[in-house]
This record gives sequence, structure tokens and C-alpha cells, in this order.
Amino acid sequence: MSIDFKNKKFLVVDDFSEFRRLMRRMLESLGVRDIDDASGGEIAIQKMKTKAYDIILCDYNLGYGKKDGQQILEEAKHRGLVRYSTVFIMLTAENTMPMVMGAVEYQPDDYLIKPITKEILTLRLEKNIRRKEDSEVIERAIRKNEYTRAIALCDELILKNPKNRLEYLRVKSDLYLSTGRYSEATAVFEEVLSMRDILWARMGLGKVYFLSGEHVRAKEIFQSLVEENKTLMEAYDWLAKTLEAMGSLEEAQKVLISATEISPKAILRHQAIGKISYRIEDYDTAGQAFKSAISIGKHSCFKSPSDYTGLAKTLVNKDSSGEALSVLGEARKEFKGDSDAMLQTAVTEGLVFKKMNREEDARNAVQEASKLMDGYSGSIPLEATMDLAKVCFDLGEKEAGLKFIQNVMRNNHDNDKVVKMVRDVFKEANLEKEGEDLIIAAKTELLKLNNKGVGLAEEGKLEEAIEYFEKAVRVFPDNKIVNANAAQVLIMHIKKNGRNDKHLYKVSQYLDRIRKIDPSYDRYKELLDVYEKLMTAGAKPQA
Repeated sequence: MSIDFKNKKFLVVDDFSEFRRLMRRMLESLGVRDIDDASGGEIAIQKMKTKAYDIILCDYNLGYGKKDGQQILEEAKHRGLVRYSTVFIMLTAENTMPMVMGAVEYQPDDYLIKPITKEILTLRLEKNIRRKEDSEVIERAIRKNEYTRAIALCDELILKNPKNRLEYLRVKSDLYLSTGRYSEATAVFEEVLSMRDILWARMGLGKVYFLSGEHVRAKEIFQSLVEENKTLMEAYDWLAKTLEAMGSLEEAQKVLISATEISPKAILRHQAIGKISYRIEDYDTAGQAFKSAISIGKHSCFKSPSDYTGLAKTLVNKDSSGEALSVLGEARKEFKGDSDAMLQTAVTEGLVFKKMNREEDARNAVQEASKLMDGYSGSIPLEATMDLAKVCFDLGEKEAGLKFIQNVMRNNHDNDKVVKMVRDVFKEANLEKEGEDLIIAAKTELLKLNNKGVGLAEEGKLEEAIEYFEKAVRVFPDNKIVNANAAQVLIMHIKKNGRNDKHLYKVSQYLDRIRKIDPSYDRYKELLDVYEKLMTAGAKPQA
């Protein structure tokens, strides 16, 4: 049975108007009524922001010096503009290895080599639409943060449409992973692998081991995947992550460099090489990696000021402080008006000026960074804060440095990795005792804060508890315990007084923040289950 295309929404992206007209005529002959087109990447992204397309046909090469198809797909995925049900097909007139690897790196649903015939296009569209049919209902549940409901829908669709079983199992496993339900995810991957050896299931099993801290088992899986599938780029990235977690930074660097030789256009990989190389003091490789990230990232959503600051710090360590300042000047132009970028740039200028013994300029840079930090909305970048504290300590401004580290600890008092970084900063500054005192004080402060808010809730003063934790979240936006308590008191209020959509929305925000911080956090799963029950059944006041 052929697919009815008349209600499908299409977007055609190509820099040649004649090709866009050709595709429009071809699609209209298939019965398609809703067709938009875009001549370039920025226009395409804007159209995706305002309209949910069912099928996107995107050319890979959209003109020299412009956002290409790979960058459109990576940004669309990063911004959530393509859904599980969206079919994204990459089009290209080239078939060189770098291009092919670039096209498949971010996993489009398919890709077609030009020229494209109506027959080939029809076959590919029907194959991909059938594979993803019925995914919209899962998408709606995910958008409401109803992950348990989305998982249940996957099971329902497997029974309804068993020929798409693997597709729904893949979605189900992604949902388990993203919500920290690692044992359930493992069961799905093992179920798939019992049927046949499928790469995404083996990859998933490796991710579970990594996220559960079983790094040796994770390494074995990712290593075997790389050896058996030289172009499975995701396996290289996860192998490098695993090696880094195990402290094998040189090995991780080699793995990532091998991956860039196969697929040279992935900006995140160049950024990772730069950071690892900087840590092992391989400044030549770090510098080249950051330069590549800057070049490739010109039109990427992953373009970052840390590429410039990373390059600048690398140049300082190569005794090229003047060149480092020039790079930071470029960052100020490239990210003009971006407070995050200005903060990172000012901090790094402080480091550079201190290295050049220009202490007055270093103090001015620290003052600029401090002002930016005081007016900062959202999460203050961890690396920038640590660097700022280092400059302060180097300049003898101990109290200012302690203040910045205190901000880090407030949001990360239970994060062993961050606590170790803090201890290293204090050790380097010969302030170990001050460091330990600050760490203990931060943990004590959070304990008292949480106890006070919980106490208000236990006394039945729910309105006060809600207001108290709302203020606490503004001060500690990245602290999972504070966010969990903020969600908890809202849920208590709903259970006592009935459904309140404003409160439910806030609960959803807090839970989404916890999921991004630590999806394996036990209280997250408990609160998510309660939230979903309130969303699906409604909440009535207790008698």
C-alpha cells in the first residue's frame, strides 16, 4: 500500500533555485500540497523553528563559506527542531569520503546522490515514513516530559505494528538512557542483541556501562566496535570519553585524532582534542585542534568562545602571549553582545596579562569579569570561574578568589569531579586549608538550606516552602538536591489543594533541569513518576 503524501509537510533546502523548482514539481506529482523551500542554512533553521516538518530534503553543499547540510542537521537536532517522527534526507552531488562521512556523521535518516529520479525518491520516502509512522504520539508525550508514558506507548506500538519493532525498541532504549534508567535500558539492548547483532544496541550497552561507572566493560565494547566498524564515528567518541574517565588521556587523544582523519568536519571532536591535548601539555596539537574548531565552527551552532580562549591559553604556554591577545580580540568581535563569551574572554585576558607581568591590565580584566559574573543570568561557566579564581590567587586577591570558588561549590558540593578540581586549584595556590574549609562550609550551607525548606513543608507551610525553594533555585540553579526539593514541595501542594497548571509547569522545569544534571539521581525517577501521574490523571485535593 503506497503512502498518502498529501498531508505531509515538506521542506526542500538547496542553494540552486532550479533544483528547488525541480523537487517541487516532483513532490507535487506525488500529491504533496505543503512544500516550503530554503536557499540556505539560516533560512532553513528559521523555517524549522516556526513549523514542524514531516520530511526535510537538504542538500549537503550550500555554497562556499556558508552553513552546510551537516551543520543544519546538527543544529536542528541540538535545538530539538527534528523529532523522532521527522524524516531528514541528505542530498548531495558528491561522493568523496570526507563528504560522505560528514553527511552521515549526524545520522540523517537517509542520503541520496544527485541526480535524483522520481522513482528513487518515492521508494526512499515511503521506506523512511513507514519506519517512523506513529512516532508522533510518542513525541507528544516526550514534549510534556511524560517519559514513562512515552515508554508505554513504544510497547503499544510494538504490538500494533510489529514490523517496526526495532525502531520502537530503539526509541524506548533512548528514553531509558535519557532518564537514567540504566537497568531497563540494558534489558532492551540485550533483547535486541538476542535477535541479532545490531550496532546501535551494542553502542547502547557500552553507554550504559560508561554511565554506570563500569569503564572497563564500556571500553571493551567501544574498542570492539571501532575495530570492526572503522567508520562508526560515535564509537570513537565514546571510546575516547571512556579512556579519559579512566585517566588514559594520551590514548583518548589518539582515538579522537584517528576519528578526525576519517571524518574531518565534526567540530565537537576537534574541541575535545583541543581540551585533552591542553591537559597533557601537547600544545602543538591543542593549538591545531582549537584552530580547526574555530574554522569549522564558523557556521555551526556549536561554535564556542571556549575555542578562542582555549587557543589563547595554548599560545600563552607556547610563549606567544601577544598572539593570544590577538585571538581574544577576535573572540570579542565574533561574539559581540554575548555575555558568556565576554566573561570567558575577560577571564582569559586576565590569565594572559598575568603571564606577561602586566598586573594592572590583569586586575582590570578580573574586574570586568567580576562585573559580568555579578549580572550573569543562568549557570556560570565552571571553567571560566575556576580560571578567574586562579588569576585572583596569583594577584594576591585571595578573598575574591574564594568568592568565585564558593559559587562553584554551591552548585557542585556533591560532585566528586568538581570537588577534586577545586582542591587542585587551592593546592596550586598553596591554600589547601582554606580550600578544605570552603568545601566543608559549602556542604554545611546546603544542608542547612535544605533542612530549613523541608522543615517548612513538614510544618504544613507549603506556600512558604515553595517561595523559599524558588529563591534557593535562583541562587543554586545547578544543584540537583535544591531542584528536587523545589519540585517536591510543589507536588505536595498539588496533592493537598488540587491540580495547578502553573505549579505543574514549574515541576516540569525543575525535573528537566535535574535530568540534564544527573538523570541517574534516585529522587529524579521518583519525582518523575509522581509528576506523570498528576499530569495524566489530574490531582484532587486530599480529603
